[in-house]
Amino acid sequence: MIKEKITIILLYITKFCMRIIYFFIKIFTKQKNKITLLSRQSDSLSIDYILLKKELEKMDGIEIKVMCKKIPPSILGKIKYCFYLIKRMYHISTSKVCIVDGYNIEICVLKHKKNTKIIQIWHALGAIKKFGYQVIGKEEGSNKKIAQIMNMHSNYDCITCASDATKEIFSEAFNTDKNKIQILGMPRLDYILESGGEIDNKIKLLLDEYEFLKNKKTILYAPTFRKNTKMDLKELINSVDKEKYNLIIRLHPLDDSNVPEEFLIDNKYSTLDLIKFSDYVITDYSAIAFETAALNKQLYFFLYDWEQYVNTRGLNIDLFEVFKSSTTKNINEILKTIENNSYNYEELKKFREKYIETLDLNNTKRIINYVRECLEKNN
Repeated sequence: MIKEKITIILLYITKFCMRIIYFFIKIFTKQKNKITLLSRQSDSLSIDYILLKKELEKMDGIEIKVMCKKIPPSILGKIKYCFYLIKRMYHISTSKVCIVDGYNIEICVLKHKKNTKIIQIWHALGAIKKFGYQVIGKEEGSNKKIAQIMNMHSNYDCITCASDATKEIFSEAFNTDKNKIQILGMPRLDYILESGGEIDNKIKLLLDEYEFLKNKKTILYAPTFRKNTKMDLKELINSVDKEKYNLIIRLHPLDDSNVPEEFLIDNKYSTLDLIKFSDYVITDYSAIAFETAALNKQLYFFLYDWEQYVNTRGLNIDLFEVFKSSTTKNINEILKTIENNSYNYEELKKFREKYIETLDLNNTKRIINYVRECLEKNN
């Protein structure tokens, strides 16, 4: 309790200081024809930002600023990050449009200039597991008091998604009206679906570097992140017949569970690259299910901790109901379906049609067109 009280006091002080600093930044700066892309998901550009930036650079008279940086774990790193936040505040104040792909403190707690438009593209194509306001107060969710202090998911003018069904979920998760949520899709869909595009070049490089992958079909295991829990991979590893299949394990970036080196692929190949390359994808509650479905790949759900996860986090989609034939608590049932080549593609098709309406290679363009409209309204 004492620790929580100290945290709350520090957050109030941080919020107050940020608002004072930003007040003066706004007074002494002018908006430009500028678009700023902000993220704390990674220290480098995601494929979504790479594609958006590439298209934005084709627009005349536009200044583009990209600021991607995770909050460092160390105390010194966090202190330095505070000064970095001031730089971000300056760029927000001088931009007409800001694009974010997750929660950003400075976007949500500050009062922005009237003409500043904030677009939230999120970092997942959909949401099998609950998140945001859906899990406040739960074991895997945010503390309710802290979420209120930090104005969680406030100030968005537009939140993008890929389907009408996802609108319902995002409306709850972002605690916002459905009118703010637009079916524009995600740039990553253009990346994975384009035939002969950059991802196919990445796969060629992957096969050149890992030649043993050429000889057998590949199973990718990519589970979601579990808070305060280490993954037990022994059952999976021992069950897969390595004489017949390659096994690749790609954990969530925040997951530091132990994975034997022989099942790892260099991180320069993204999870999207691995999904495109693999023949079979096994996950659990991860949003990579949507990209897998978009590619019409065999998709399996290994839910060994289903009861516990439902209680601590909760789900938006009942996988046992939607994927009756490929959801199980037993890894051997999945491997048997793979071995017998008896996958139910009809279930996959229904899932794809319901949750991904933007399979037309125009996702990036739709978002850019929306950005263009925002700029034109501000001129």
